[in-house]
Amino acid sequence: MKNSFLLLFVISIQLSVAQTKNELQFKIQYNPETKYEQTLDQTSHLEMKYAGEADFMQTLKDKGVQNPTIVDNHSVIESVMKTGKLTNKTYFPLTIEFLKTTNSDNKTQIPDGTIIYGKGTINNLPTLDSITSKGLSEEYKKTIMQTMQSFFTQLNIPERKVKVGEVFDLDTPLSIPVAGMQMDMTITTTYKLLSIKNNVADFDISQVYTMKTNTTKFPMNATGTGKGKLLYDVVNNFNLNYQIDMEMSANMKIEKIELDIKSKTGMIQSAKISKI
Repeated sequence: MKNSFLLLFVISIQLSVAQTKNELQFKIQYNPETKYEQTLDQTSHLEMKYAGEADFMQTLKDKGVQNPTIVDNHSVIESVMKTGKLTNKTYFPLTIEFLKTTNSDNKTQIPDGTIIYGKGTINNLPTLDSITSKGLSEEYKKTIMQTMQSFFTQLNIPERKVKVGEVFDLDTPLSIPVAGMQMDMTITTTYKLLSIKNNVADFDISQVYTMKTNTTKFPMNATGTGKGKLLYDVVNNFNLNYQIDMEMSANMKIEKIELDIKSKTGMIQSAKISKI
């Protein structure tokens, strides 16, 4: 009788473990006293084709503007985030240091050693409050802060339980500056959980970019798609590797000018997580 009880107990534990491997509690979370070594590797190909009246086209030619204008770029940003001890079971301090940035056009976007300060909580993504950097204007520092805060906004995925084989969608806003205007879009990202092995969840990702109602005085439309993969650390509730390839096209008319834009972007975000 005792042996039967022990056998049932062992079987129940094994079944419980098997069940946890088939589902996870999906959320993105920064934890206190943790180091996140991150690399962002991004490539882009941009084509801009102009059309318009003869005098406008001649002006472009006289200024040496190529039609179409083609721009290729490759950048790598290496950074490390360090989080401190939890205070009052609520907040913990954090720093983000940019260790090295390289760019194919030899321009330094963020000087090495730039540090951003902020705080995080267990249930919410970080908020940033200050930045130190040599040789940058206060306006550009503000732009970097806003860009990083926007990055955290993109990570703000509602917590949910996900089973292997399950699919869910997430809508996030995207605003792109074009010719002095803002092009507002919605990104619909579809996640499909393929497997969970060794506490790493494997997701397929697809994206659709949809332009919001056109509120500018000039006609504008844009569409896009994306496809990629996500490897998610179940224990640390964080992305280990996020890879996406995106294609987007846009058309706009400004008085005598018509502009067609096509872009291809590849992005790989990777992270190494360790306790401090």
